[in-house]
Amino acid sequence: MADDTNGDDSWDFLTPRKAKSPSPDSAATEVQASDAPSTEPVSRDATTPADTLPASAAPKPATPSVEPDAWDFLATRKAKVAAGETEPVSARAAVADSPGEGLGGSSAHKRARGELRADMGGPSLRRRAVPMAIALAAVAFAGFLTEIVASSQLIAIAGPQSLIVVYPLGGLGLLAAAFLQFRFIDQTARLPLLRIVTFGYAAVFAVALACIAGSIVPIAATALCLILGDQLNFLLPLLLWSLVGDEFNVAEGRKIFGWIVSMTYIGQVAGLGASAIAPALFTTLHLPLPLLLAANPIVCVVVGLVLPRVLRGTAAATGLVRSENLKESFAGAIEFINGVRVWRALLACSVLTFAAGMTAYISYVGGLGRIMDQDAAGLQTLLGSVAVVTFLICWAVQAFVAERLQDRIGIPGVLLLLPIFAVAAGILLMLGTAWGSVALLVAGVSFWNIPRWSIDQNARRAALALVPDERRARVSFIVDLGPNALGLILSGFFALLGLWFGWYALIPALAVLMAAVAIPLGIAVRRGWEQSLLNWRLRRRKQNRTLDFGD
Repeated sequence: MADDTNGDDSWDFLTPRKAKSPSPDSAATEVQASDAPSTEPVSRDATTPADTLPASAAPKPATPSVEPDAWDFLATRKAKVAAGETEPVSARAAVADSPGEGLGGSSAHKRARGELRADMGGPSLRRRAVPMAIALAAVAFAGFLTEIVASSQLIAIAGPQSLIVVYPLGGLGLLAAAFLQFRFIDQTARLPLLRIVTFGYAAVFAVALACIAGSIVPIAATALCLILGDQLNFLLPLLLWSLVGDEFNVAEGRKIFGWIVSMTYIGQVAGLGASAIAPALFTTLHLPLPLLLAANPIVCVVVGLVLPRVLRGTAAATGLVRSENLKESFAGAIEFINGVRVWRALLACSVLTFAAGMTAYISYVGGLGRIMDQDAAGLQTLLGSVAVVTFLICWAVQAFVAERLQDRIGIPGVLLLLPIFAVAAGILLMLGTAWGSVALLVAGVSFWNIPRWSIDQNARRAALALVPDERRARVSFIVDLGPNALGLILSGFFALLGLWFGWYALIPALAVLMAAVAIPLGIAVRRGWEQSLLNWRLRRRKQNRTLDFGD
Protein backbone atom coordinates (compact mmCIF):
# COMPACT_ATOMS: atom_id res chain seq x y z
CA MET A 1 0.00 0.00 0.00
CA ALA A 2 2.94 2.29 0.53
CA ASP A 3 3.78 2.06 -3.14
CA ASP A 4 0.25 2.88 -4.01
CA THR A 5 0.24 5.83 -1.63
CA ASN A 6 3.56 7.39 -2.69
CA GLY A 7 3.44 6.33 -6.40
CA ASP A 8 1.21 7.41 -9.22
CA ASP A 9 -2.44 6.69 -8.88
CA SER A 10 -3.49 4.30 -11.62
CA TRP A 11 -6.98 5.80 -11.57
CA ASP A 12 -5.77 9.39 -11.75
CA PHE A 13 -6.79 9.71 -15.43
CA LEU A 14 -10.40 10.05 -14.33
CA THR A 15 -9.75 13.23 -12.37
CA PRO A 16 -8.65 15.49 -15.27
CA ARG A 17 -11.40 14.08 -17.46
CA LYS A 18 -14.03 14.98 -14.92
CA ALA A 19 -12.47 18.33 -14.37
CA LYS A 20 -12.35 19.00 -18.07
CA SER A 21 -15.92 18.17 -18.97
CA PRO A 22 -17.55 21.53 -18.99
CA SER A 23 -20.97 22.14 -20.31
CA PRO A 24 -21.38 24.35 -23.33
CA ASP A 25 -22.70 27.15 -21.15
CA SER A 26 -19.62 27.16 -18.95
CA ALA A 27 -17.06 27.02 -21.76
CA ALA A 28 -16.55 30.76 -22.01
CA THR A 29 -16.17 31.11 -18.23
CA GLU A 30 -13.51 28.42 -18.21
CA VAL A 31 -11.53 30.05 -21.00
CA GLN A 32 -11.57 33.39 -19.23
CA ALA A 33 -10.56 31.74 -15.97
CA SER A 34 -7.62 29.98 -17.59
CA ASP A 35 -6.24 33.33 -18.78
CA ALA A 36 -6.48 34.97 -15.33
CA PRO A 37 -3.41 35.01 -13.00
CA SER A 38 -3.35 32.18 -10.46
CA THR A 39 -3.87 33.06 -6.78
CA GLU A 40 -2.86 29.64 -5.40
CA PRO A 41 0.33 29.51 -3.21
CA VAL A 42 3.47 28.30 -4.93
CA SER A 43 4.64 24.93 -3.66
CA ARG A 44 8.36 24.64 -2.75
CA ASP A 45 10.65 21.80 -2.03
CA ALA A 46 11.11 21.32 1.70
CA THR A 47 14.89 21.43 1.35
CA THR A 48 15.01 24.67 -0.61
CA PRO A 49 14.68 27.95 1.21
CA ALA A 50 12.03 30.19 -0.14
CA ASP A 51 14.25 33.27 -0.21
CA THR A 52 16.94 31.54 -2.30
CA LEU A 53 14.60 30.99 -5.26
CA PRO A 54 14.48 33.80 -7.80
CA ALA A 55 11.05 35.03 -8.70
CA SER A 56 11.40 33.85 -12.30
CA ALA A 57 12.53 30.40 -11.21
CA ALA A 58 9.83 29.90 -8.68
CA PRO A 59 8.23 26.52 -9.27
CA LYS A 60 4.79 26.49 -10.75
CA PRO A 61 2.07 24.14 -9.72
CA ALA A 62 2.02 20.94 -11.69
CA THR A 63 -0.98 20.71 -13.97
CA PRO A 64 -2.06 17.45 -15.53
CA SER A 65 -2.11 17.02 -19.31
CA VAL A 66 -5.59 17.81 -20.57
CA GLU A 67 -7.27 16.38 -23.66
CA PRO A 68 -8.73 18.81 -26.26
CA ASP A 69 -12.14 20.04 -25.25
CA ALA A 70 -14.93 18.99 -27.59
CA TRP A 71 -16.84 22.21 -26.80
CA ASP A 72 -13.86 24.52 -27.21
CA PHE A 73 -15.14 25.96 -30.50
CA LEU A 74 -18.02 27.53 -28.57
CA ALA A 75 -15.72 29.03 -26.01
CA THR A 76 -13.48 30.48 -28.69
CA ARG A 77 -16.44 32.01 -30.47
CA LYS A 78 -17.75 33.52 -27.27
CA ALA A 79 -14.35 34.84 -26.37
CA LYS A 80 -14.01 36.52 -29.73
CA VAL A 81 -17.42 38.04 -29.45
CA ALA A 82 -16.67 39.26 -25.97
CA ALA A 83 -13.42 40.79 -27.16
CA GLY A 84 -15.09 42.42 -30.18
CA GLU A 85 -12.77 40.67 -32.63
CA THR A 86 -15.43 39.47 -35.03
CA GLU A 87 -15.98 41.25 -38.32
CA PRO A 88 -19.00 43.53 -38.11
CA VAL A 89 -21.94 42.74 -40.37
CA SER A 90 -21.76 46.15 -41.96
CA ALA A 91 -18.16 45.52 -42.99
CA ARG A 92 -19.04 42.20 -44.55
CA ALA A 93 -21.94 43.78 -46.40
CA ALA A 94 -19.71 46.57 -47.64
CA VAL A 95 -17.19 44.05 -48.96
CA ALA A 96 -19.91 42.03 -50.65
CA ASP A 97 -21.33 45.12 -52.32
CA SER A 98 -18.01 46.60 -53.33
CA PRO A 99 -16.96 46.44 -57.00
CA GLY A 100 -15.19 43.25 -57.90
CA GLU A 101 -16.36 41.36 -54.82
CA GLY A 102 -19.14 38.93 -54.15
CA LEU A 103 -19.95 35.84 -56.16
CA GLY A 104 -17.26 35.36 -58.70
CA GLY A 105 -15.98 38.88 -58.15
CA SER A 106 -17.99 40.11 -61.11
CA SER A 107 -20.56 42.33 -59.55
CA ALA A 108 -19.79 46.00 -59.85
CA HIS A 109 -23.09 47.30 -58.58
CA LYS A 110 -24.35 47.79 -55.06
CA ARG A 111 -27.54 46.30 -53.80
CA ALA A 112 -29.54 46.54 -50.63
CA ARG A 113 -28.34 44.35 -47.75
CA GLY A 114 -29.92 40.92 -47.92
CA GLU A 115 -31.27 41.48 -51.43
CA LEU A 116 -30.77 38.61 -53.86
CA ARG A 117 -29.74 39.35 -57.42
CA ALA A 118 -32.63 37.31 -58.78
CA ASP A 119 -35.07 39.35 -56.72
CA MET A 120 -33.63 42.73 -57.61
CA GLY A 121 -36.06 44.86 -59.55
CA GLY A 122 -36.96 48.44 -60.24
CA PRO A 123 -34.14 50.93 -59.79
CA SER A 124 -31.49 48.30 -58.97
CA LEU A 125 -31.77 46.59 -62.34
CA ARG A 126 -32.61 49.72 -64.28
CA ARG A 127 -29.53 51.52 -62.99
CA ARG A 128 -27.39 48.80 -64.54
CA ALA A 129 -29.43 48.81 -67.77
CA VAL A 130 -29.53 52.59 -68.36
CA PRO A 131 -26.32 52.89 -70.46
CA MET A 132 -27.31 50.09 -72.81
CA ALA A 133 -30.92 51.28 -73.01
CA ILE A 134 -29.77 54.78 -74.00
CA ALA A 135 -27.42 53.34 -76.62
CA LEU A 136 -30.22 51.21 -78.08
CA ALA A 137 -32.54 54.22 -78.14
CA ALA A 138 -29.92 56.34 -79.92
CA VAL A 139 -29.26 53.64 -82.52
CA ALA A 140 -33.02 53.20 -83.04
CA PHE A 141 -33.37 56.97 -83.55
CA ALA A 142 -30.71 57.00 -86.26
CA GLY A 143 -31.84 53.76 -87.91
CA PHE A 144 -35.54 54.57 -88.20
CA LEU A 145 -34.86 58.14 -89.28
CA THR A 146 -32.57 56.82 -92.01
CA GLU A 147 -35.07 54.24 -93.23
CA ILE A 148 -37.86 56.79 -93.70
CA VAL A 149 -35.72 59.56 -95.20
CA ALA A 150 -33.62 57.34 -97.48
CA SER A 151 -36.55 55.27 -98.77
CA SER A 152 -38.57 58.43 -99.50
CA GLN A 153 -35.66 60.02 -101.34
CA LEU A 154 -34.95 56.83 -103.28
CA ILE A 155 -38.58 56.40 -104.39
CA ALA A 156 -38.69 60.07 -105.45
CA ILE A 157 -35.47 59.71 -107.46
CA ALA A 158 -35.76 56.22 -108.95
CA GLY A 159 -39.36 55.12 -108.35
CA PRO A 160 -40.89 52.34 -106.20
CA GLN A 161 -39.33 49.66 -108.40
CA SER A 162 -35.91 50.65 -107.03
CA LEU A 163 -36.83 48.91 -103.76
CA ILE A 164 -36.82 45.60 -105.64
CA VAL A 165 -33.06 46.03 -106.07
CA VAL A 166 -32.16 47.80 -102.83
CA TYR A 167 -33.94 45.44 -100.42
CA PRO A 168 -32.05 42.32 -101.57
CA LEU A 169 -28.82 44.32 -101.51
CA GLY A 170 -29.65 45.31 -97.94
CA GLY A 171 -30.12 41.65 -97.03
CA LEU A 172 -26.82 40.70 -98.63
CA GLY A 173 -25.15 43.58 -96.82
CA LEU A 174 -26.48 42.29 -93.50
CA LEU A 175 -25.15 38.81 -94.21
CA ALA A 176 -21.76 40.16 -95.30
CA ALA A 177 -21.38 42.33 -92.20
CA ALA A 178 -22.53 39.46 -90.00
CA PHE A 179 -19.89 37.12 -91.47
CA LEU A 180 -17.21 39.75 -90.89
CA GLN A 181 -18.16 39.92 -87.21
CA PHE A 182 -19.13 36.28 -86.78
CA ARG A 183 -15.66 35.04 -85.92
CA PHE A 184 -14.93 37.69 -83.29
CA ILE A 185 -18.30 38.55 -81.75
CA ASP A 186 -18.20 35.94 -78.95
CA GLN A 187 -14.44 35.61 -78.52
CA THR A 188 -12.99 39.07 -78.02
CA ALA A 189 -14.29 41.61 -75.57
CA ARG A 190 -17.44 43.05 -77.10
CA LEU A 191 -16.77 46.68 -76.18
CA PRO A 192 -13.67 47.15 -78.38
CA LEU A 193 -15.53 45.36 -81.17
CA LEU A 194 -18.47 47.73 -80.69
CA ARG A 195 -16.13 50.69 -81.08
CA ILE A 196 -14.68 49.30 -84.31
CA VAL A 197 -18.13 48.60 -85.77
CA THR A 198 -19.62 52.00 -84.91
CA PHE A 199 -16.61 53.92 -86.20
CA GLY A 200 -16.73 51.89 -89.41
CA TYR A 201 -20.40 52.72 -89.94
CA ALA A 202 -19.71 56.40 -89.26
CA ALA A 203 -16.96 56.46 -91.89
CA VAL A 204 -19.13 54.83 -94.58
CA PHE A 205 -22.04 57.15 -93.76
CA ALA A 206 -19.73 60.15 -94.12
CA VAL A 207 -18.66 58.99 -97.59
CA ALA A 208 -22.28 58.46 -98.69
CA LEU A 209 -23.34 61.88 -97.40
CA ALA A 210 -20.42 63.52 -99.21
CA CYS A 211 -21.57 61.89 -102.45
CA ILE A 212 -25.16 63.09 -101.92
CA ALA A 213 -24.00 66.62 -101.12
CA GLY A 214 -21.79 66.70 -104.23
CA SER A 215 -24.46 65.08 -106.45
CA ILE A 216 -22.06 62.23 -107.17
CA VAL A 217 -24.10 59.12 -108.09
CA PRO A 218 -26.97 60.29 -105.84
CA ILE A 219 -29.09 57.17 -106.46
CA ALA A 220 -26.27 54.85 -105.40
CA ALA A 221 -25.38 57.05 -102.42
CA THR A 222 -29.00 57.19 -101.25
CA ALA A 223 -29.34 53.44 -101.69
CA LEU A 224 -26.17 52.98 -99.64
CA CYS A 225 -27.68 55.08 -96.85
CA LEU A 226 -30.80 52.89 -96.90
CA ILE A 227 -28.66 49.74 -96.74
CA LEU A 228 -26.68 51.19 -93.82
CA GLY A 229 -29.98 52.03 -92.15
CA ASP A 230 -30.81 48.32 -92.25
CA GLN A 231 -27.49 47.66 -90.53
CA LEU A 232 -28.43 50.08 -87.75
CA ASN A 233 -31.90 48.59 -87.41
CA PHE A 234 -30.96 44.91 -87.40
CA LEU A 235 -27.23 44.24 -86.94
CA LEU A 236 -25.96 46.84 -84.48
CA PRO A 237 -28.85 46.26 -82.02
CA LEU A 238 -27.89 42.57 -81.91
CA LEU A 239 -24.42 43.52 -80.74
CA LEU A 240 -25.90 45.82 -78.10
CA TRP A 241 -28.37 43.16 -77.00
CA SER A 242 -25.45 40.76 -76.61
CA LEU A 243 -24.02 43.20 -74.10
CA VAL A 244 -27.38 43.22 -72.31
CA GLY A 245 -27.38 39.42 -72.23
CA ASP A 246 -23.87 39.43 -70.76
CA GLU A 247 -24.92 41.77 -67.98
CA PHE A 248 -28.24 40.14 -66.96
CA ASN A 249 -29.11 36.52 -66.32
CA VAL A 250 -32.39 34.82 -67.19
CA ALA A 251 -34.20 35.78 -63.98
CA GLU A 252 -33.10 39.40 -64.26
CA GLY A 253 -33.87 39.46 -67.97
CA ARG A 254 -37.51 38.63 -67.39
CA LYS A 255 -37.76 41.76 -65.26
CA ILE A 256 -35.64 44.16 -67.30
CA PHE A 257 -35.83 43.20 -71.00
CA GLY A 258 -39.32 44.62 -71.39
CA TRP A 259 -38.23 47.90 -69.83
CA ILE A 260 -35.23 48.14 -72.18
CA VAL A 261 -37.46 47.47 -75.19
CA SER A 262 -39.83 50.18 -73.96
CA MET A 263 -36.91 52.60 -73.69
CA THR A 264 -35.91 51.91 -77.29
CA TYR A 265 -39.35 53.15 -78.33
CA ILE A 266 -38.26 56.61 -77.23
CA GLY A 267 -35.53 56.58 -79.85
CA GLN A 268 -37.75 55.00 -82.48
CA VAL A 269 -40.60 57.45 -81.96
CA ALA A 270 -38.16 60.37 -81.84
CA GLY A 271 -36.59 59.34 -85.15
CA LEU A 272 -39.95 58.74 -86.81
CA GLY A 273 -41.34 61.99 -85.41
CA ALA A 274 -38.35 63.91 -86.72
CA SER A 275 -38.87 62.40 -90.17
CA ALA A 276 -42.57 63.37 -90.09
CA ILE A 277 -42.15 67.04 -89.09
CA ALA A 278 -38.88 67.69 -90.92
CA PRO A 279 -40.36 68.33 -94.41
CA ALA A 280 -42.43 71.30 -93.25
CA LEU A 281 -39.62 72.67 -91.08
CA PHE A 282 -36.85 72.18 -93.62
CA THR A 283 -38.94 73.72 -96.40
CA THR A 284 -39.35 76.85 -94.29
CA LEU A 285 -35.63 76.95 -93.51
CA HIS A 286 -34.67 76.09 -97.12
CA LEU A 287 -32.67 73.05 -96.01
CA PRO A 288 -32.38 69.79 -98.00
CA LEU A 289 -34.10 66.76 -96.47
CA PRO A 290 -31.05 64.48 -96.90
CA LEU A 291 -29.36 66.63 -94.25
CA LEU A 292 -31.27 64.51 -91.70
CA LEU A 293 -29.03 61.59 -92.59
CA ALA A 294 -26.14 63.34 -90.86
CA ALA A 295 -27.56 62.07 -87.56
CA ASN A 296 -26.20 58.60 -88.35
CA PRO A 297 -22.43 59.20 -88.13
CA ILE A 298 -22.94 61.42 -85.08
CA VAL A 299 -24.86 58.71 -83.22
CA CYS A 300 -22.35 56.02 -84.21
CA VAL A 301 -19.38 58.03 -82.97
CA VAL A 302 -21.06 58.96 -79.68
CA VAL A 303 -22.11 55.36 -78.94
CA GLY A 304 -18.67 54.04 -79.87
CA LEU A 305 -16.92 56.51 -77.59
CA VAL A 306 -19.21 56.66 -74.56
CA LEU A 307 -20.65 53.17 -74.06
CA PRO A 308 -17.33 51.26 -73.82
CA ARG A 309 -16.13 53.76 -71.26
CA VAL A 310 -19.28 53.49 -69.14
CA LEU A 311 -19.37 49.67 -69.22
CA ARG A 312 -15.67 49.23 -68.53
CA GLY A 313 -15.10 46.56 -65.87
CA THR A 314 -18.60 45.06 -66.06
CA ALA A 315 -19.66 41.59 -67.19
CA ALA A 316 -20.61 43.10 -70.56
CA ALA A 317 -16.96 43.85 -71.30
CA THR A 318 -15.73 40.24 -71.37
CA GLY A 319 -15.34 37.71 -74.14
CA LEU A 320 -13.87 34.28 -74.73
CA VAL A 321 -10.15 33.74 -74.42
CA ARG A 322 -9.96 30.84 -76.87
CA SER A 323 -9.59 31.90 -80.50
CA GLU A 324 -11.62 30.24 -83.25
CA ASN A 325 -11.55 30.52 -87.00
CA LEU A 326 -14.66 31.29 -89.03
CA LYS A 327 -15.40 27.63 -89.70
CA GLU A 328 -15.21 26.72 -86.00
CA SER A 329 -17.32 29.71 -85.00
CA PHE A 330 -20.04 28.88 -87.50
CA ALA A 331 -19.91 25.19 -86.61
CA GLY A 332 -20.35 26.01 -82.92
CA ALA A 333 -23.52 27.99 -83.57
CA ILE A 334 -24.92 25.37 -85.95
CA GLU A 335 -24.13 22.62 -83.44
CA PHE A 336 -26.20 24.43 -80.84
CA ILE A 337 -29.19 24.84 -83.17
CA ASN A 338 -29.00 21.22 -84.32
CA GLY A 339 -28.54 20.01 -80.76
CA VAL A 340 -31.70 21.74 -79.52
CA ARG A 341 -34.39 20.44 -81.86
CA VAL A 342 -36.89 23.20 -81.11
CA TRP A 343 -34.46 25.85 -82.29
CA ARG A 344 -34.35 24.29 -85.74
CA ALA A 345 -38.11 24.69 -86.02
CA LEU A 346 -37.79 28.21 -84.60
CA LEU A 347 -35.22 29.12 -87.25
CA ALA A 348 -37.38 27.81 -90.10
CA CYS A 349 -40.46 29.54 -88.68
CA SER A 350 -38.54 32.81 -88.32
CA VAL A 351 -37.22 32.73 -91.89
CA LEU A 352 -40.70 32.24 -93.36
CA THR A 353 -42.30 34.77 -91.02
CA PHE A 354 -39.79 37.54 -91.66
CA ALA A 355 -39.77 36.85 -95.38
CA ALA A 356 -43.54 37.33 -95.28
CA GLY A 357 -43.22 40.48 -93.17
CA MET A 358 -40.56 42.09 -95.38
CA THR A 359 -42.57 41.24 -98.48
CA ALA A 360 -45.62 42.83 -96.88
CA TYR A 361 -43.62 45.94 -95.98
CA ILE A 362 -42.20 46.39 -99.48
CA SER A 363 -45.73 46.14 -100.89
CA TYR A 364 -46.84 48.80 -98.38
CA VAL A 365 -44.07 51.28 -99.23
CA GLY A 366 -44.34 50.65 -102.96
CA GLY A 367 -48.13 50.99 -102.87
CA LEU A 368 -47.94 54.33 -101.06
CA GLY A 369 -45.29 55.53 -103.52
CA ARG A 370 -47.54 54.77 -106.49
CA ILE A 371 -50.61 56.34 -104.86
CA MET A 372 -48.74 59.53 -103.87
CA ASP A 373 -47.00 59.82 -107.25
CA GLN A 374 -43.46 59.68 -105.83
CA ASP A 375 -43.72 62.91 -103.81
CA ALA A 376 -40.69 62.70 -101.48
CA ALA A 377 -41.87 65.24 -98.88
CA GLY A 378 -45.45 63.96 -98.73
CA LEU A 379 -44.37 60.32 -98.67
CA GLN A 380 -41.85 60.99 -95.90
CA THR A 381 -44.48 62.80 -93.83
CA LEU A 382 -47.01 59.99 -94.25
CA LEU A 383 -44.53 57.19 -93.57
CA GLY A 384 -43.18 58.98 -90.50
CA SER A 385 -46.61 59.85 -89.10
CA VAL A 386 -47.94 56.30 -89.49
CA ALA A 387 -44.81 54.89 -87.90
CA VAL A 388 -45.04 57.29 -84.94
CA VAL A 389 -48.60 56.18 -84.17
CA THR A 390 -47.58 52.55 -84.64
CA PHE A 391 -44.73 52.74 -82.17
CA LEU A 392 -46.77 54.65 -79.62
CA ILE A 393 -49.16 51.70 -79.73
CA CYS A 394 -46.15 49.38 -79.44
CA TRP A 395 -45.03 51.24 -76.33
CA ALA A 396 -48.49 50.85 -74.76
CA VAL A 397 -48.55 47.14 -75.62
CA GLN A 398 -45.07 46.69 -74.19
CA ALA A 399 -45.89 48.58 -71.01
CA PHE A 400 -49.26 47.02 -70.21
CA VAL A 401 -49.66 43.79 -72.17
CA ALA A 402 -46.37 42.15 -73.19
CA GLU A 403 -45.15 40.91 -69.81
CA ARG A 404 -48.56 39.64 -68.74
CA LEU A 405 -49.07 37.92 -72.07
CA GLN A 406 -45.69 36.23 -71.87
CA ASP A 407 -46.39 35.05 -68.32
CA ARG A 408 -49.72 33.66 -69.46
CA ILE A 409 -48.83 31.81 -72.68
CA GLY A 410 -45.05 31.63 -72.39
CA ILE A 411 -42.26 32.54 -74.78
CA PRO A 412 -43.23 30.03 -77.52
CA GLY A 413 -46.86 31.12 -77.36
CA VAL A 414 -45.86 34.73 -77.98
CA LEU A 415 -43.55 33.72 -80.84
CA LEU A 416 -46.48 31.93 -82.49
CA LEU A 417 -48.50 35.15 -82.69
CA LEU A 418 -46.28 36.91 -85.24
CA PRO A 419 -46.95 34.56 -88.21
CA ILE A 420 -50.67 34.71 -87.41
CA PHE A 421 -50.60 38.51 -87.50
CA ALA A 422 -48.49 38.35 -90.68
CA VAL A 423 -51.29 36.43 -92.41
CA ALA A 424 -53.80 39.13 -91.43
CA ALA A 425 -51.39 41.87 -92.53
CA GLY A 426 -50.90 40.26 -95.94
CA ILE A 427 -54.64 39.96 -96.53
CA LEU A 428 -55.23 43.64 -95.70
CA LEU A 429 -52.31 44.74 -97.86
CA MET A 430 -53.54 42.60 -100.73
CA LEU A 431 -56.93 44.33 -100.57
CA GLY A 432 -55.35 47.77 -100.15
CA THR A 433 -53.07 47.23 -103.16
CA ALA A 434 -55.91 45.97 -105.34
CA TRP A 435 -58.26 48.83 -104.39
CA GLY A 436 -55.64 51.59 -104.05
CA SER A 437 -56.69 52.28 -100.45
CA VAL A 438 -54.21 54.09 -98.19
CA ALA A 439 -56.27 53.16 -95.12
CA LEU A 440 -56.07 49.43 -95.85
CA LEU A 441 -52.35 49.68 -96.57
CA VAL A 442 -51.78 51.44 -93.25
CA ALA A 443 -53.94 48.92 -91.39
CA GLY A 444 -52.11 46.03 -93.02
CA VAL A 445 -48.61 47.21 -92.17
CA SER A 446 -49.75 47.96 -88.61
CA PHE A 447 -50.80 44.32 -88.18
CA TRP A 448 -47.20 43.43 -88.93
CA ASN A 449 -45.26 46.21 -87.22
CA ILE A 450 -47.08 46.34 -83.87
CA PRO A 451 -46.51 42.71 -82.80
CA ARG A 452 -43.12 42.66 -84.53
CA TRP A 453 -41.70 45.52 -82.48
CA SER A 454 -43.44 44.78 -79.18
CA ILE A 455 -44.41 41.32 -77.97
CA ASP A 456 -42.31 39.36 -80.48
CA GLN A 457 -39.15 41.35 -79.87
CA ASN A 458 -39.45 40.89 -76.12
CA ALA A 459 -40.04 37.14 -76.48
CA ARG A 460 -37.05 36.70 -78.81
CA ARG A 461 -34.74 38.50 -76.39
CA ALA A 462 -35.97 36.27 -73.57
CA ALA A 463 -35.40 33.15 -75.69
CA LEU A 464 -31.88 34.21 -76.66
CA ALA A 465 -31.08 34.80 -72.98
CA LEU A 466 -31.16 31.01 -72.58
CA VAL A 467 -28.20 30.62 -74.93
CA PRO A 468 -24.78 30.41 -73.21
CA ASP A 469 -22.73 33.60 -73.21
CA GLU A 470 -20.02 32.16 -75.45
CA ARG A 471 -22.53 31.42 -78.23
CA ARG A 472 -25.34 33.92 -77.77
CA ALA A 473 -24.28 36.55 -80.29
CA ARG A 474 -23.48 33.98 -82.98
CA VAL A 475 -26.76 32.12 -82.42
CA SER A 476 -28.65 35.42 -82.51
CA PHE A 477 -26.96 36.24 -85.81
CA ILE A 478 -28.40 33.03 -87.26
CA VAL A 479 -31.79 32.94 -85.53
CA ASP A 480 -32.57 36.67 -85.46
CA LEU A 481 -30.43 38.46 -88.05
CA GLY A 482 -30.52 35.65 -90.61
CA PRO A 483 -34.32 35.68 -91.03
CA ASN A 484 -34.29 39.47 -91.44
CA ALA A 485 -31.57 39.32 -94.10
CA LEU A 486 -33.19 36.44 -95.96
CA GLY A 487 -36.53 38.23 -95.68
CA LEU A 488 -35.10 41.29 -97.42
CA ILE A 489 -33.62 39.14 -100.18
CA LEU A 490 -36.79 37.10 -100.74
CA SER A 491 -39.02 40.19 -100.59
CA GLY A 492 -37.19 41.65 -103.57
CA PHE A 493 -37.65 38.41 -105.49
CA PHE A 494 -41.39 38.25 -104.73
CA ALA A 495 -41.82 41.93 -105.58
CA LEU A 496 -40.09 41.24 -108.89
CA LEU A 497 -42.66 38.52 -109.59
CA GLY A 498 -45.49 40.98 -108.97
CA LEU A 499 -43.84 43.53 -111.25
CA TRP A 500 -43.20 40.87 -113.90
CA PHE A 501 -46.85 39.78 -114.02
CA GLY A 502 -48.11 43.34 -113.67
CA TRP A 503 -50.20 42.45 -110.64
CA TYR A 504 -48.96 44.21 -107.52
CA ALA A 505 -51.48 42.44 -105.28
CA LEU A 506 -49.53 39.23 -105.93
CA ILE A 507 -46.74 40.54 -103.67
CA PRO A 508 -48.77 40.56 -100.40
CA ALA A 509 -50.52 37.35 -101.53
CA LEU A 510 -47.16 35.58 -101.49
CA ALA A 511 -46.59 37.03 -98.02
CA VAL A 512 -49.83 35.42 -96.85
CA LEU A 513 -48.70 32.06 -98.24
CA MET A 514 -45.33 32.12 -96.48
CA ALA A 515 -46.81 33.22 -93.15
CA ALA A 516 -49.41 30.45 -93.34
CA VAL A 517 -46.67 27.85 -93.82
CA ALA A 518 -44.82 29.26 -90.79
CA ILE A 519 -47.77 28.71 -88.42
CA PRO A 520 -47.41 24.88 -88.12
CA LEU A 521 -43.71 25.36 -87.38
CA GLY A 522 -44.61 27.81 -84.63
CA ILE A 523 -47.01 25.26 -83.17
CA ALA A 524 -44.20 22.67 -83.17
CA VAL A 525 -41.99 25.12 -81.28
CA ARG A 526 -44.66 25.63 -78.66
CA ARG A 527 -45.22 21.90 -78.16
CA GLY A 528 -41.55 21.06 -77.74
CA TRP A 529 -40.42 24.11 -75.81
CA GLU A 530 -40.72 22.76 -72.26
CA GLN A 531 -38.91 19.56 -73.14
CA SER A 532 -36.11 21.51 -74.80
CA LEU A 533 -35.38 23.37 -71.57
CA LEU A 534 -33.92 20.13 -70.19
CA ASN A 535 -31.21 20.20 -72.86
CA TRP A 536 -27.79 20.78 -71.33
CA ARG A 537 -26.90 23.24 -74.10
CA LEU A 538 -29.36 25.81 -72.76
CA ARG A 539 -28.22 28.07 -69.96
CA ARG A 540 -30.17 27.93 -66.70
CA ARG A 541 -28.41 30.75 -64.93
CA LYS A 542 -25.36 32.92 -65.22
CA GLN A 543 -22.59 31.23 -63.29
CA ASN A 544 -20.75 33.15 -60.58
CA ARG A 545 -23.30 35.93 -60.69
CA THR A 546 -26.74 34.92 -59.55
CA LEU A 547 -28.77 31.99 -58.38
CA ASP A 548 -32.18 31.75 -59.99
CA PHE A 549 -34.69 30.65 -57.37
CA GLY A 550 -37.60 30.96 -59.77
CA ASP A 551 -40.78 32.89 -59.31
